Amino acid sequence: PFRLKEELTVRQPVSRCSAGFRGEIMVDSHSFDPVGATWLEYFGQSFYHQTIVPLLVLTVILAWFAAPSTSETLPLGFRSFQIRYLAGWCLCVAADWLQGPYVYALYSAYGYSKNENARLFVAGFGSSLVFGCFVGSLADQFGRKKSALAYCLCYILSCMTKHVNIYWVLMLGRILGGIATSLLFSCFECWMVSEHMQRHNFSGGLLGYMFGMM
Repeated sequence: PFRLKEELTVRQPVSRCSAGFRGEIMVDSHSFDPVGATWLEYFGQSFYHQTIVPLLVLTVILAWFAAPSTSETLPLGFRSFQIRYLAGWCLCVAADWLQGPYVYALYSAYGYSKNENARLFVAGFGSSLVFGCFVGSLADQFGRKKSALAYCLCYILSCMTKHVNIYWVLMLGRILGGIATSLLFSCFECWMVSEHMQRHNFSGGLLGYMFGMM
């Protein structure tokens, strides 16, 4: 009986305990992780991690005070039009911005040198430069809605290529990403202006209000 008591293991919901030879309780510290310890460890990694939350709060406060306003009476259907457009536009812009900080690290993790990395980035910016010269006329010719859908297709393909560690595939993805960026910052605004002025007949003052929200 004494030997059984010595080897007895007691289990509790929050920690694993074992009864020692003298009846002492020894807690396994590795199995006890207080709530929030992981977040504290993450935000304490560096100065940049520590400033994430304060800067986020400051950004929200400044955005609140800088929010545009209008003295015009909002016509029927304007608020719905505004929400639908801004929701889609924000998602598309977020897709472009969120992957930006990690592309260089991804290419480096694939084992490419700085020069190879530089060529990939130049290809992306160069394709945006060239395609941006005539993307507006293409949007007028084929339609602004189709151009917006073309942005989504190009960016999906661009992101898919980043999962392939083949240099020419990554180069193709950068070119597609440059084309998508040109479409993002041209055809969406053209589509919105056309819908605003021609289809819904909203005023020019509300158009400025819409641009202020972007």
